Amino acid sequence: MSSNEGAKWLPRKDVIIIGSGWAGSTLATSLDETKHSITVISPETTTPYTPLLASAACGLYEFSLVETPIRHTNKKIKFVKAEVEGIDFKAKTVRCIPAFDDLSVKDFVLQYDIVVIAPGSRNNTFNTPGVSEHAVFLRNAKDAMKIASRIQDCFEKASIPGLTDAQKHSLLHFVIVGAGPTGVEVSSELSDLFSTSYASLYPHLKPYVSIAVHDVANQVLSGFDTKLQDYAMGSFTKRNVEVLTGSHIERVEKNCLYTKENGKIDAGLVIWATGNKSTALVDALPVKKTPRNPRILTDSFLRVYTPSSELVDGAYAIGDAADVEDARLPTTAEVACQKAKYLAKALNGKVDEEFRYQQAAIVAYLGQNDGVVSGKKDYSGPQAWIAWRSKNFLWTRTWRQKVLIVIGWALDLVTGRSIAPR
Repeated sequence: MSSNEGAKWLPRKDVIIIGSGWAGSTLATSLDETKHSITVISPETTTPYTPLLASAACGLYEFSLVETPIRHTNKKIKFVKAEVEGIDFKAKTVRCIPAFDDLSVKDFVLQYDIVVIAPGSRNNTFNTPGVSEHAVFLRNAKDAMKIASRIQDCFEKASIPGLTDAQKHSLLHFVIVGAGPTGVEVSSELSDLFSTSYASLYPHLKPYVSIAVHDVANQVLSGFDTKLQDYAMGSFTKRNVEVLTGSHIERVEKNCLYTKENGKIDAGLVIWATGNKSTALVDALPVKKTPRNPRILTDSFLRVYTPSSELVDGAYAIGDAADVEDARLPTTAEVACQKAKYLAKALNGKVDEEFRYQQAAIVAYLGQNDGVVSGKKDYSGPQAWIAWRSKNFLWTRTWRQKVLIVIGWALDLVTGRSIAPR
């Protein structure tokens, strides 16, 4: 009997994956089903394609293209829509709360042989008053839909007869807080939308539209080379996007925000894209963590430590919730996917060396077919835009979505965006 045939007769290990983001979904679809019984626990039933969300919010993609369901007809993946409240590493159990309020079952416990902690992260408001109530985030397709709806509402409100010029300016001032790749791409997509589709739909409002990007740092795109940062600033200037670096947001209220430097600023929409913080589960787990903005600290095989630096049996951590000791890896989709693919190979018995992150190029879209790429070779302009578009295509995981994206691009060129058909 061959080793492969023998493996079929071995009992499958129960693998529980906590989280349905890039890390969790990549791992779930990469594990060998003949060796593992796979269960994904998450309050979200889909995995969002985060690099495509800004484009979807501005009408470039249909919302169905920027997320994919965890359940697959051709994969034996069990899914439980619930929140993991705690893990008993000695008993090898996870304690869960259903993501439904109207059930008689209020909590339950599941047993595991292997647990992979990948709950992702939460929006970091830095305890700024009013952000959760009055700003909009961009983490999933629901957020993208909300932004699209709020943008249209702002333009429709500003079209009501009798409003003063000042009221129109206030309604059509769009603020993005955060000048990292997400904030920059959101502002760029908004700029494209307002200068093309919405300029045709609402020509009478064009003089009143404005976009501003606020960041507490002194530069945009902090992970990029200085030359690329300067290039991005020049691109903002050409597109009349105001960039306010060194801006300290004091609070956000309905239809406005307050900064330390400029006081009250009226805004029809505030999009908060400042970064991430750890989840409640990660905060509560008795494991070794990084000192700042706590992330679970793992060894180079992605195994979890106890607070006293002993390895926890059968426990791994990947994605935004974890970092490798002495690595200080960024919280990006690229890192999450590389960790997940490595761990799948390791658990499948196909690799035994340490995890090594392969630095990938960082791409940011700047609007009007322009962009910047930071990697082995830095470059900008139309080439960077093509690289960004190509990456959008490659991020999708099903051929159905890839085909629909190409069709969508073609239809946009011929008939215009769906929100502004010709």
